[in-house]
Amino acid sequence: MIIMPENKRETGTATKRSRIVDMLEERIRRGDYVANGLPTEPELAAEVGVSRTTARLAMLDLVRKGLMVRKPHGKLELNRAHQTLSNGLQVALLMPAFSSAVSENWRFAIERVAAGQNALARVVDFVHWDDPAIPRTLAGFDGVFLIPSCEPISQGVLEQFKRCRHLVVLDEDLSREGIASVDLLPAMFIRRLGEHLYALGHRHVDCLNTQPASPGVVRRLEQWRLWQRLRKADGRVIDEPVESYTHPTPHAYAVMKRLLESGEFKATALVCITGAAATGAMRALREHGLEVGKDVSVCAVEGEGLERYQYVSLTVLEPVDARPYLEVFFEWFAKRTEPWRGPKLVQPADLAVLVGESTGPAPGAARDCTTKGTEATDNARDPDSQPRARETGEHAKGDDSPQRARGSVAGGAPPAAAIER
Repeated sequence: MIIMPENKRETGTATKRSRIVDMLEERIRRGDYVANGLPTEPELAAEVGVSRTTARLAMLDLVRKGLMVRKPHGKLELNRAHQTLSNGLQVALLMPAFSSAVSENWRFAIERVAAGQNALARVVDFVHWDDPAIPRTLAGFDGVFLIPSCEPISQGVLEQFKRCRHLVVLDEDLSREGIASVDLLPAMFIRRLGEHLYALGHRHVDCLNTQPASPGVVRRLEQWRLWQRLRKADGRVIDEPVESYTHPTPHAYAVMKRLLESGEFKATALVCITGAAATGAMRALREHGLEVGKDVSVCAVEGEGLERYQYVSLTVLEPVDARPYLEVFFEWFAKRTEPWRGPKLVQPADLAVLVGESTGPAPGAARDCTTKGTEATDNARDPDSQPRARETGEHAKGDDSPQRARGSVAGGAPPAAAIER
């Protein structure tokens, strides 16, 4: 129950009623009732600790102000035609209740874009694909960004998504279903990490995944196996995913600890599918007496925004600024009725490698920083493979000490006009 603050001079029913009106107006302005609907009179009365009569009078005040309308069946609903609601764009981020650094980064980016466009952005959590919050959100907002969970999407839910005219999927590719999707880390670029390690002399590279299985994770593993075949590199794929809604970092630590203690880990470098796996793996390596970046090199597809702040800065595919991509879809949402006319799959045209302290020359191997000719070599070995993106990574000259970052590579998000299918 909410205890309404009282002033000794303002204890009457009228004052309570005006305070309820102010509270409801603020909630409506912030979009609190867009997805879940307005409370009933008994629910409102119980929440704020007033009589049903006072709650009813407060809601009637909002009807007179035009913020609410009473339908023929008697139920009160928001009046979307009122200027308070019709002028501002209302956008939802629909995401799993089990939060992650990746989903939080998306949330921050969406909120920044919304603030710049005088739009309202709301986060709506869901626990499973049949959660009633999903259809309510799809129906209640001008546009919806969706971060899928790792659980398989049922055909019925997929049909709901197809019917929603203003839905954009983040961090997953549903373009094959006709749904606009944004993937800022296309799986093919995992091979950039392989080339970075190969240029440092590493020929035995393992790959670690502890993330729950999802189409995106599967694609990254497939692309890594392809790179191993193209380069004829040794190394195993350690694919030990956790259960859904379980944190992958402790499991990555436990997996690496087991492999190190049993003597099974023989690689000179480790590529991790996620930053969470890299964090756990680096801790296990350190506790085993191995220096990351010198004895064993570690890199990850993504650092989840924390790559610079690990005890050893982590080599990753350079993060992309999501805002130019989101701005394009905010503009589309603002049109409200027009279908999306751009490519169904929106992604960067190129990605660079952000080189941290966690990767260095292979022990006992001469460092070869020459990356020219890689494209020709790969295409010659697999002429039917997808053409490699232009190599943008560089290795800094001079001090090879893993205690110093060896420089980052220019990159980031291309202009919105440069997005490609």
